[in-house]
Amino acid sequence: MRQGGKTKMKAILTVLLTGLIACMAFGYEGDIVFQGGHGAKALGMGGAFTALADDGSAALWNPSGLVHKQNAWLGGSTANLFELVGHQYVAGGFTLEGYALAAGWANATFERYTASMFMGTVAAHLAEIAAVGVNVKYIMEGYDEDLGTGIGFDIGLGMHLTDDITLGLMARDVGGLTVVEGETIPGAYQVGMAAHLLEGALTLSADVGIVGGDFDLRTGLNVMLIENLSIRGGLVLPDMDFGHAQFSLGAGVMFAGLSIDAAYLLREDLGNTLVLSASFNFGELFPPEEEVGVE
Repeated sequence: MRQGGKTKMKAILTVLLTGLIACMAFGYEGDIVFQGGHGAKALGMGGAFTALADDGSAALWNPSGLVHKQNAWLGGSTANLFELVGHQYVAGGFTLEGYALAAGWANATFERYTASMFMGTVAAHLAEIAAVGVNVKYIMEGYDEDLGTGIGFDIGLGMHLTDDITLGLMARDVGGLTVVEGETIPGAYQVGMAAHLLEGALTLSADVGIVGGDFDLRTGLNVMLIENLSIRGGLVLPDMDFGHAQFSLGAGVMFAGLSIDAAYLLREDLGNTLVLSASFNFGELFPPEEEVGVE
């Protein structure tokens, strides 16, 4: 009994430590690992990505953004958070006549703790200026082979207010998520806006996150130095506290449908983390043929 009690206590401490690291790293509350999101482009902009959501990690930030991708695509990201928690994410999907379908897998490990998420996404245009997306997630989480499971739902809405200004709304784990019996994780909500300035050379974004009675602010910028090279920066204010501000830097290159991104998360308390991502749009291999007019 004593040995079993020690094992159970170690499992609880491991899960709690992993949750603390994830929340401190990304400035999110919610399910222990996956509410913080993945993807170097988004994290390089401080997670202010709800109104953008335009790369391979879009479903995690706002699934409605998938309707704006072209043809079939595949993407993923990896990070070793503070050399303690390994994060991986892979997703792929396609669009067809105003609809988008996607599937994704995420995994996190810390010593003998593991968490996995399998996710399916459906998105559709509501009108010319709006789109909606829904994630269905199956999550397994626990210590060694003692895994709890749960099913969660996300809903995202995206709108183009003007040609240069977009609005995003995201509800994560609507109605709460239960993985461990007796413990329900509350839903998390994001509201974001983004502005594309200087003919798209400069993008500014801001998100407000709401979990319970707490408000978190995230801001980000993306500067396109030349046609296929961008640099990024981000700021996170957990609980609107400037004393605990968190910063991030990033860069990305794109060539013939292939995008490669990197982000560096700067954390004085825990250390820094490098995040790497890549995505590929298969439509770039088969561009539509231009119609030739008949005189």
